[in-house]
Amino acid sequence: MPGPTLDATDRRLLSLLQKNNRRRLRDLAEELGISAPTCMRRMRRLESAGVIRAHAALVDAAHAGYGVTAFVEVTLVNASGAEMAAFERRMLRCPEVVQCSELAGDTDYLITVRVRQMQEFSDFTRTRLGDDRRIRSYRSLLVLRQLKNEHELAL
Repeated sequence: MPGPTLDATDRRLLSLLQKNNRRRLRDLAEELGISAPTCMRRMRRLESAGVIRAHAALVDAAHAGYGVTAFVEVTLVNASGAEMAAFERRMLRCPEVVQCSELAGDTDYLITVRVRQMQEFSDFTRTRLGDDRRIRSYRSLLVLRQLKNEHELAL
């Protein structure tokens, strides 16, 4: 579903917010060459349109004690709409799952799991994936070292 049309000022505002969303409104507006009320209206419009989902801190997982990151490919027994919806609801309830994406191809989903230690990952795979009869197979890819983990979009 396409979002609203973004002009150059919107794109620049989004770029600035992605780099540091704690800047004062007055400073943002000045850098954009617009008034503070206009800047606020643009931010609110982008928020209400869903372009800006949230204002949040980016936490470094390793520094916060999450030493294990894994990508897990999941294939369902029956990839029907109802089974997929049920799987998605289960993943939304798992605090260990930080991303869940539906895929095209042989694999139905790719999930990203972050936990503190390997035993937690083992428990997760056993109880959330291995014991689920609706999952045909899963394959874990453990991250040894993360080279890049950016969240900024090139606008």
